[in-house]
Amino acid sequence: MSTVPTNLADAIDWVDVRVPVWAAAGLTIGLDPVQVAALGTQASAAADLKTEWLNLKAQATAKGAEYRAAAGAMRSTAAAQVVQVRGFARTQANPDAVFAAAQLPIPAQPGPTPAPGVASDFRVELLQSGSLKFTFDCEHPANVKGVTYKVLRQGAPQEPYQFLLNAKKREFEDSNLPQNSTMLTYVVTAQTSTKDGNPSYFTVRFGGGNQAQIVAQGPVVESQAS
Repeated sequence: MSTVPTNLADAIDWVDVRVPVWAAAGLTIGLDPVQVAALGTQASAAADLKTEWLNLKAQATAKGAEYRAAAGAMRSTAAAQVVQVRGFARTQANPDAVFAAAQLPIPAQPGPTPAPGVASDFRVELLQSGSLKFTFDCEHPANVKGVTYKVLRQGAPQEPYQFLLNAKKREFEDSNLPQNSTMLTYVVTAQTSTKDGNPSYFTVRFGGGNQAQIVAQGPVVESQAS
């Protein structure tokens, strides 16, 4: 550990305290008074520059705040005027000419939003309440948002599929199981406000011993869930 503080501000304070002590002690501590006086001069100059630097730093902080406020206000005004130019361009016969004159990029035409993904990897858990809890995976294109999952259920082979629920997450519970049924088939379809993904099905067998098992899953046959 250094005797003289490595922090410069602390070093100035440390020297200020010792200069008069060393000057008074003089040769009894092995220092020439001329040396001590020179150190005092350095400490005084350093202290003055420290004060000047702190003042300039405070001024720079204040100017920085003024700069950010002014530049932010300018940017908001510019953004509002860009919106105004875009609105004007939409009313013109040749919008591209307006953007060229304003040196603004021509807005890209939005492409069609793809359909959501397909549910897969279904998993089942038989809860103590007797309900079945299902979880599954479903990967979507990057720009697909606001997906829900329509769930249909078939109580027995050849029976029509009935709407069960719209799940907001990649999980759902079926707490109203048909009586005496040991096997159910579900169809899950990812949906957005404009498009449906391809449906997929899975069949679950459940019974005694607190057991439930997915026995089949895959792409749906259109006639199954019609």
